[in-house]
Amino acid sequence: MVLSGSGTGNGTFSYSIAPNNTGPTRNGTLIVAGQTVSVTQAGCVYAISPASQTVDSAGGNGGHVTVTTTSGCTWTAVSDVQWITLTSGSSGKGNGTVDFTVAANTGGARMGTLTIAGQTFTVSQQKK
Repeated sequence: MVLSGSGTGNGTFSYSIAPNNTGPTRNGTLIVAGQTVSVTQAGCVYAISPASQTVDSAGGNGGHVTVTTTSGCTWTAVSDVQWITLTSGSSGKGNGTVDFTVAANTGGARMGTLTIAGQTFTVSQQKK
């Protein structure tokens, strides 16, 4: 935000701040008639629940993860491994859910992750 202006005597001024729908809380200052005015804008804070899940070796529906955040905050979800597939909720705005499936495991126990709204969701799968 950059403002400039001038005036004499008493007066008022207005300012606007762009939405902060994806980042952390941010701070700024305005200097008005030699006085510093601090401005703090809340950012997006994300939480997921649960944070992990264990599935059996047969795979299938892995369940869903709830995303909680402030209205208007955007988020995405991606699988970090090929054997976990997102079936819905790969992105959202505000609160939402992410659903996923897990491929059958024909080898040893394994662990993979989903990155959801910047948070790590861990999937553990039992061995065959």
